[in-house]
Amino acid sequence: MSQVPYPYPTSNPELIKLLNLIPLFEGGFFSQTVYLDTAPSTDTKTKEISWGPAVDVLADTKTQGEFLQGDRVPAATQIFYLLTSEQYRGKMHMNEHATFHTHHQGRSLYTLIQPPSSTEEKPKIHRVIVGPNIQAGELLQLYVPGHWWKASEIPEEDLLLLDSPTAEKEGLKDKIGCLISEVVVPGWTMGQHQFLDVEKLKALWNGQPGWEEFEKYTRAPEGVAIPDKE
Repeated sequence: MSQVPYPYPTSNPELIKLLNLIPLFEGGFFSQTVYLDTAPSTDTKTKEISWGPAVDVLADTKTQGEFLQGDRVPAATQIFYLLTSEQYRGKMHMNEHATFHTHHQGRSLYTLIQPPSSTEEKPKIHRVIVGPNIQAGELLQLYVPGHWWKASEIPEEDLLLLDSPTAEKEGLKDKIGCLISEVVVPGWTMGQHQFLDVEKLKALWNGQPGWEEFEKYTRAPEGVAIPDKE
């Protein structure tokens, strides 16, 4: 009997190749597929910019790296984002702008921290799974407001399947993961993004206990290399 926990029609190596995914400094892999410029224009080539095998790459446009470094705030941006069995957890971060997540395949656990509105309150913790099993309460779409902290990871029970006797034969390493799309409105820029560190984490609890279980999200998993945020 197969141990694959969900439909996973396209393997992780194929997704990385076909969608032109590259390592992301949060962990995981991504490619930017849409950059919707705020500047008025009748020329769609300056307003909608896409990458990937399903579209024609538009001429005379910036590269993905240039968009990451740009100061201009676009109307909206969209990316593919992939977690795999090897890049299985992202670092916790905050976007000032709202983010919409749409499920494609696999599943991931999202831990969301809603900051308190006063020093008398504690942060509110939300945990949800983005995945295909809506009967079990998994979500096909997830909205995260701006100024909330978030991190996603492959659920531990899925990673434990890699230790099963048939894991290698079934190729589970390449069939466990999660592919989503993310849309940020207004669009993503480096300046509206920040990582959670231990000091910020402690401050959320105003020096009181409760922050400790989230400390792991302030760093990459042990043994997992991710690019620096530049």
